[in-house]
Amino acid sequence: MTNEELLKVIEEVKASKATALDLSLNKLTALPPELFQLRYLTWLNLSGNQLNSLPSAISKLTNLTWLDLSGNQLNSLPLEICKLPELETLRLGDNPLVSPPLEIATQGIEAMRQYFAELNSGTQFLNEVKILVVGDGEAGKTSLVKRLFNEIFDQAENPTHGINIRGWDVEVGGRKLKANIWDFGGQVMQHATHQFFFSKRCLYILVLDGRREEEPEYWLHHIKAFGGSSPVLIVTNKQDISPQYKLNHTNLQQKYPNIRRFFRTSCKNDTGIVQFKKALIDKLAKVEMTAIRWPKSWLAVKQRMEQMDEHYIKAEEYEIICQEAGITEKASRETLLDFLHDLGVAVHFKEFILDAMHVLRPDWVTRAVYRLLTAEETIKKGGRLDMNSMGDILHHKEGGRCCCPKDTHPFILKLMRRFELCYNIDEETVLIPQVLPADEPVFSFDYSDTLRFVLRYDNFLPPSVFPRFVVKVHKDIKEDKCWRTGVLLEDQRSGTQAVVKSNQHTNRIEIWAHGTRRREYLNFLWYSLLEINGSFDNPDVKEGIPLSDDLFIVADYNTLVKYASRGIDVYYPEGSDKEYSVRELLGLVQPKDKDELLLLAEKMEMEPAEKKSFTDWLISIVEIKIPLVPATINLTKLFKLMRGYDKQRLKESGR
Repeated sequence: MTNEELLKVIEEVKASKATALDLSLNKLTALPPELFQLRYLTWLNLSGNQLNSLPSAISKLTNLTWLDLSGNQLNSLPLEICKLPELETLRLGDNPLVSPPLEIATQGIEAMRQYFAELNSGTQFLNEVKILVVGDGEAGKTSLVKRLFNEIFDQAENPTHGINIRGWDVEVGGRKLKANIWDFGGQVMQHATHQFFFSKRCLYILVLDGRREEEPEYWLHHIKAFGGSSPVLIVTNKQDISPQYKLNHTNLQQKYPNIRRFFRTSCKNDTGIVQFKKALIDKLAKVEMTAIRWPKSWLAVKQRMEQMDEHYIKAEEYEIICQEAGITEKASRETLLDFLHDLGVAVHFKEFILDAMHVLRPDWVTRAVYRLLTAEETIKKGGRLDMNSMGDILHHKEGGRCCCPKDTHPFILKLMRRFELCYNIDEETVLIPQVLPADEPVFSFDYSDTLRFVLRYDNFLPPSVFPRFVVKVHKDIKEDKCWRTGVLLEDQRSGTQAVVKSNQHTNRIEIWAHGTRRREYLNFLWYSLLEINGSFDNPDVKEGIPLSDDLFIVADYNTLVKYASRGIDVYYPEGSDKEYSVRELLGLVQPKDKDELLLLAEKMEMEPAEKKSFTDWLISIVEIKIPLVPATINLTKLFKLMRGYDKQRLKESGR
């Protein structure tokens, strides 16, 4: 829309005294003064434009009750927006807001008014940022960090256990910044604990070992899943040993647009170190967190928490600290806690309440979990951890006191359960799937008469998916038959059995189901895996049905559903010149009617009232939103709807 066209529309609205105006999706870069003369407006839609600022004159539209600014380029809002007396609905999604922070803005106009009121007491740029250094073991992460401090390279550098955190004071264009560098241990066993601390508004450094030609997408997927759009610098290290190794920069940046630059370094002979350090300092000033103005009351809370000696504090203590600093509104306290989490000052888990505790020493909790994962006693017992032995495993002392006294053990175990790192075998024993024996045990299972299904992860099968799956379905494990890459299951209601195996080399998880209700049980196992996949920002997964007469060829599930919805019954799988029936293939896994789907509701761990509500919802989805023709039901999409329902249920219950 041209400026002339816009002014004409405004004039027409003014003449008619209309109360609603829709200017969405018009590529507007600025708003003319004439717009703010429309005092009659109660409804204004400015979404999907290219606005990078909002004039303070917005306060003249005193009758507005509904305003949509989503999908623009706004990084700040004027204080005057809080002076609109009738405004009830304000939409701001998909804007790079830093003032007020998007977390505050999305909580509504009252939260914004409180935030601006706190700003009146004085503000200050944070000038602080968190750097996370990740990569496989022996890639040279610690050596790279030491070179930033101009420390001498050590060929025999000890591996990092847990996290090492160092402060780094730098100056960028006359501005002093403090960078908190988190150097993560790279051993595979430690990767499961990284998800505790990966956060947004940070800068990530991915260090690759040039000797081994590593696959960077493993880490890039983790960063995308837990770090959002945080910028990433990729460093291919040890160029003195393997200078020929090169990455496909173009392909990686197309798939991961948050990659900012690539570097080739050697900590031993200083190749590329100066260039990397210079670029890193330049990028620090552009991290989102450094652009946010903090009320002085927020800074007071941050400084007080940083000075505390405790490993953790109770939520009640945090609220008292906020109250004493003058932060009385819940929205402000929660947003500040999010920021403190992103900075690493206090780790908290907003998706659930865990003994209402906030961790002040991130290295404390990750080292505790790592000790449990690698304890000799745990390994000898095939992943079984006797809770009574935790005191012996976690006896480490600092400053003359035990780091993990007995009253912290329930917290550590609940954290591990929450992130699906373990499950209870009985009241005194937990099993840690990552430490299970590698060898497949002997057991009886008829593979010849089974229903088979395959999940193929195109680029990346996160190593934690299968251990988390074992935790999720542990109540169905038969005769303790589980090993590091497989598990034998039995549905307690129907006696249906299944074997599920993971193959990290082929990026596949395969399901074999045998018994009278094998189709329904397979659906439950399939749903459980997709639920875990959802926490990884939906990695590329293709579901398929292996052909009974050629198990090496897999019929793509989603292609079959598309064919069925179009009335096509002839299918030629890739790699085969034989014709197959779409309906016959889908009939192997599709529910024949809505009643077969109810096994999922039966297997869900819910209170009776919740389960009835979920069952009613599931039936309504099948009957109304999806045609009740079994072959055309897309189970992948249905499972996504079910995950959305479950997340909303957890949110409403406050868990």
